[in-house]
Order: sequence, then C-alpha cells, then structure tokens
Amino acid sequence: MSDDEQRDEEHDDGKSEAKIRIEMEAKRRKERAEEEWREYEEFRRGEREKEEEEIRQLRERRERRKMEREEEEKRLAELRQIEDQKRRAEEEERQRKKREEEQRKREERERKKKEWEERKNANRPNFVITKKEQGAQETEEEKKEEVTKSKEQLEAEKRAILEQRIQPLNISGFNADQLKNKAKELHDLICRLEGDIYDLSQRFTRQSYDMQEISRTCTSNKQRR
Repeated sequence: MSDDEQRDEEHDDGKSEAKIRIEMEAKRRKERAEEEWREYEEFRRGEREKEEEEIRQLRERRERRKMEREEEEKRLAELRQIEDQKRRAEEEERQRKKREEEQRKREERERKKKEWEERKNANRPNFVITKKEQGAQETEEEKKEEVTKSKEQLEAEKRAILEQRIQPLNISGFNADQLKNKAKELHDLICRLEGDIYDLSQRFTRQSYDMQEISRTCTSNKQRR
C-alpha cells in the first residue's frame, strides 16, 4: 500500500469516528429530551390529579355545606313554627283569661248593684198616697220623721257595712311576686268600686229626680183640692 492510500484510509477512519461520536451525542440528547418530556408528562399528570382531587374535595365541601344549611334552615323553620304555635296558644289563653275576668267583673258589678238595690229598697221611704178619715190625701213623705233614720243611725250602719266589707290586709311574709299579685288584685278592686260608685251616683240622681217629681205631684194635688 502506498503512502497516499494509507493516508486516505486513515482520513476515512477519522471521519467515521467523528460521525459516530456526533450520532451518539445526538442520540444521547434525544434520549435526554425524551426522558425530560416523560418526566414533564408525569409531573403534569400528577398536577392534574392533584387539581382534580382538590376540585372533588371542594365540591364535596360545597355539597356538605349546602346540606348543612338546608338542615339548619329546616331546624329553624321547625323552631319558628313551634314558637308561633306557643305564642298563639299563650295569646288564646290570655284572651280567654281576659274574657273570664271581664265576665267575672260584670257579674260582680251586677251582684253589687243588686245588693245595693235591695238595701236601698229596704230602707227607702214608701211614698204611697193614703187617705185621711176626712178624705184628704197625704204622702208618707209628710211623715218622714217617723220613717227617716237619724244621722247617728246612718253613720252607725255605714260603719258596720264598712267593717263587714273591708277586711284587714295581711301581707307579712309575702315575696315580690305575691306582693305584685296583691297589688294587681287591689287595683282591680278599686276599678270595680269606682265603677260601682259611678253607677250608684247615676241611680241616686235618677231616684232624687223621681222623688222630687212625686213630691211636686202630691203638692199640686193638694193645692187643687
């Protein structure tokens, strides 16, 4: 082999080795790139799974909160319904007691009025017109000295009635609630008595007017005779 052929062969061998190195380097870069891509794909898959898990948990929490709100609203609605029923029952009971109290007061006033009428009629002068032996008429009012009670007698009867009606007030040992109830009871009694006083005052006015009319009628009849 000549020197030129030997040099050409060595040149071809060097070129082949360089090409091989280049190809191997390219292959390594490709493999590294593929490995990096696989790692990236794996990372992205893990991230997606993580995001999906977070979204799933978020949806579960949202659904759970929604159910809790619905249950709480249902519970509150039931409580409101119970409270409304309780308030209505209390209001009905209050109205019932109020009606009973008003009825009791009316009956008490009627009873007092009846008792007063009976006492007044029992002590009332009898204005019946009678005839004298000579035929002249007179009224029992002309004999009021015989039927009218003295001032002392009226005062004594008044004191007796007051002593009978007014009972001693014993509040020793009462607590705050008992004192409050007793105060309310006395207040109601005062209101009833004021109503009785007004009714009796009106009745007295009418009776006084009737007595005056009877007296004028009797006087007029006597004068005509």
